[in-house]
Amino acid sequence: MPQTLLGAHRLLKRDKRLLIFSFFLLTSSTLWLLNKLSHTYTTEISAKISLVEGRHVGVMLTDGKVSAARLRVRASGYDLVQYMLFSSKTFGVDLGLLRYFEVEGGRSALPVGQIRNTIAQQLSSSFDLQAIIPDSIYFHLSPVASKKVPIRASCRIGYLPQYMQQGEAALEPDSVIVSGPQKVVDAIAEIGTELVKKDNVISSFAGKASLKTPPQTFLSLEKVSYKVNVQRVTQITRELPIHLISAPDSLHVELFPSSAMVSISVATEEYHRLKQDEQYLTAYYSELGSSISGQVRVNLSKPPAYVLSTSIKPAFVNVIVKQKP
Repeated sequence: MPQTLLGAHRLLKRDKRLLIFSFFLLTSSTLWLLNKLSHTYTTEISAKISLVEGRHVGVMLTDGKVSAARLRVRASGYDLVQYMLFSSKTFGVDLGLLRYFEVEGGRSALPVGQIRNTIAQQLSSSFDLQAIIPDSIYFHLSPVASKKVPIRASCRIGYLPQYMQQGEAALEPDSVIVSGPQKVVDAIAEIGTELVKKDNVISSFAGKASLKTPPQTFLSLEKVSYKVNVQRVTQITRELPIHLISAPDSLHVELFPSSAMVSISVATEEYHRLKQDEQYLTAYYSELGSSISGQVRVNLSKPPAYVLSTSIKPAFVNVIVKQKP
């Protein structure tokens, strides 16, 4: 027999022995494992206990809703493996059917002896529940409060040139009832909407926006309707004299400069009204006492309600004070 064929024959014979050995090793291991799984064991398994308020009125859980626990059980190996692989490991407990006790730090304690039957019923019938560790579950309950708060629209809108928003976004309804733990609700001043984003806007638009629910609270509604009015904008720029208000008669007071450029933006359809209405600029001598720089602010006196925005340059002017002869 050629040397090459002889080597291949020996290799095949060796691999065949290895294959037979592996087969019997796997079979014996499987039989050993199945035998072990058929035995009954006492062990501890991990679990989570989820508390709900149940029938309680006027209180809610603020801490300790889910607690980690260990369950000492007696069961077959098959059942234990099945629990570890497929069970949720979370057990619901209704506080409304139980008695608990107040302890230090404003906490409440629930002895686990009261929930042993509840946990046992949620376990497989093949499990013998022997103990729950630790011996008590701790949690916080808080009085439930409700109040009405305004809704604030959160918008990020990009307008094309010569267009802008007119007034605030209109909301319907404009308020919502928020409920939750007393301390949490007391600290809430308003409820915001999810961000409304739009680009290249040239006309009014409307829609619905979801409300942002603060943690540990719930709201009387989930969404709110909004409407944003958009106007085409016209701007007029004028140079106007500045009138000084409340200057003492005993002093000679001058402003430098004595006039300023004011730019006023209005909706296009309001332009004719702006041309007819008189505008003038003012500055208050009384501000000089609190001014470090010796300057006072320039204001547009009584801008009409339809004015969208104003810009004054310079925004501050110098005050020159001299004694009268």
